[in-house]
Amino acid sequence: MLINTLLPLALLLASQPWTQPQACALEPRQASTAEPGNITYPWAQPGDDNPSSPATMGYFINHLCINVRNATKSIDWYNRAFGLRLIFTAHISEHFSISYLGHAHGGRNGTGYQTSLELNREKNNAAGLIELLHLDFPEWDLPSGSKVPNTFSHIGMVVPNVTDTQIRLEAMGANIIKGAGEPFTGEGPFAAASGFTSLRDQISPEEKETILATLGPLNKPLLIVADPDGTIIEVQNQEGSQVV
Repeated sequence: MLINTLLPLALLLASQPWTQPQACALEPRQASTAEPGNITYPWAQPGDDNPSSPATMGYFINHLCINVRNATKSIDWYNRAFGLRLIFTAHISEHFSISYLGHAHGGRNGTGYQTSLELNREKNNAAGLIELLHLDFPEWDLPSGSKVPNTFSHIGMVVPNVTDTQIRLEAMGANIIKGAGEPFTGEGPFAAASGFTSLRDQISPEEKETILATLGPLNKPLLIVADPDGTIIEVQNQEGSQVV
């Protein structure tokens, strides 16, 4: 991980009794218990080393699903923006369709070419797919999570170089919510999708300041864009922050 990427997080969590590894995943080194009434924020709690239940062997996250207003437009946008290919579209009825998008070879674009037939054959063995639900009704109001916060916050994309990605997305006219390197202010669509704007009136000014002081450095390197329906997409370098 680049030093200038690590520095804000390192300074932020320097008081913690465990060290930060230079990798995307959080590696527990020394875990301490936070005593009630004696907690200084922010603090991080590493996971334990207990293995998963053998009953869940082979489980993995296959896809996430979002509603879209225009399937054709969304399929084209995700292909041009992030290289997601159409695996199939199932036309359930005149006004309802289901589409699956994904990268070749299990979810990592550029590792090899697969035909459409091969993508379909491997669909249930792939990770990182996006399912698009399209209900073609003119009166259907479909606010995104960036306007009406709900349980879905954002899609996370990892890219080799976030700066190059931003330049390319800007050239195709993508809706850039926050450029890489720009500060996170706690306002706007990204903050709304994270639920922050809904909660800020329910917390003290001191807690709000703590949250912004923590999220600011963590989110500054990120590129935040919105798809045609306003769904938030968080883009970070492969060797990015351990937390976001």
